[in-house]
Amino acid sequence: MDTLYDQTLVPRIIFSFIGFAIAVGPMFADFNKTHATNPAWTPHARFHVVWQVLSQAGVSMVILFLLWMPSPDYITHIWLAAILNYIWMASFFVTLSTMSIFDGALKDVNGIKPFRFNIFGKIYLVDTNLFGATIFVLLNSTGVWLLANA
Repeated sequence: MDTLYDQTLVPRIIFSFIGFAIAVGPMFADFNKTHATNPAWTPHARFHVVWQVLSQAGVSMVILFLLWMPSPDYITHIWLAAILNYIWMASFFVTLSTMSIFDGALKDVNGIKPFRFNIFGKIYLVDTNLFGATIFVLLNSTGVWLLANA
């Protein structure tokens, strides 16, 4: 592919990193006793979390395919990959903003501990999901800006 190392390389690397991270990260975070094998969860809830994680992994494989398979319309493929990344992020923030409707929470008591930041002597705790989704929005937006200005 003549375009492999053109001005779209950095955006494609950024979008690939995000696609890979949202495929693999939830597998580590959710395929354990805090989620998929949590005895406190109903079997149907466990079914849904596994389904959701595997679905996202499949979408991430499509993202990687779009980014790296040769195509005469490769620019459109790169934009589609960026949009697919944003769909994951948007669904996270929509779910976050509607948690009160279904009595949701960002974490369980036996879940992953929040990130701890010490800024000028003041301790800030930031949920790992919120931190990751925010970083991915910033990274994906950087990739979109680079792609739009390529």
